[in-house]
Amino acid sequence: MRREGPHRAPYNPNVARVIHVRVRGLADAQRAALQARLAELAESRDWRDQRPWLADASSTELFSQLYFAEAAETEQREHPEQGPLSAASFLRVAGDETDALALLFMLRDLSERFGVRVTVRDADNPIAKLRSIELAAGRLAAGAALESILVRRPIFKRMRGGERIEMYPPRALGRAFGTVDGTDGERRSWSFLVHGMRDSRPSFLEAEAEAMRIWRGLRFLE
Repeated sequence: MRREGPHRAPYNPNVARVIHVRVRGLADAQRAALQARLAELAESRDWRDQRPWLADASSTELFSQLYFAEAAETEQREHPEQGPLSAASFLRVAGDETDALALLFMLRDLSERFGVRVTVRDADNPIAKLRSIELAAGRLAAGAALESILVRRPIFKRMRGGERIEMYPPRALGRAFGTVDGTDGERRSWSFLVHGMRDSRPSFLEAEAEAMRIWRGLRFLE
């Protein structure tokens, strides 16, 4: 895992960072379906700050219209070789790394489902290799799965009451957690630990949802 270079200011986890999203290659006929899928995924979990959204040429809200127009103009000027922009957005991440991961896996879902190209720019990510990610049909440029570049350490989901849930990536180091099931050829399964109870699910979003269900259930019993 690479950290900041010697000339870069230290990452401050207490200051919200902004993740920029660009989508290309979306057919006009698929716009409504992609927006509906994004809304479905965004509503499936709680967000500490913003809920993900995408602005496009058909957006009706003034802010979204202006944002997309400016993003499209900037992308055409700075990256003309990548083709016209289909949609754009940004997300503030305030103190919860799992928000950033959830956004990434949601975008992977959209890229796979609709065959679009997605660029994620996260300049303040403390891990250098995650500051700029491009997905085409859900895969990295070299054809590898997104999980191949993720960290191998636990990710802590910090709850508002001070508690935390431990999330273990598919390639997590260690014998007790992160062990991949034999049927998981893509190595997408995530494990989690809640109050000493460990389980796993086929994806990050499913694992997080199950961890939250258990955590809420245990709180209800207290």
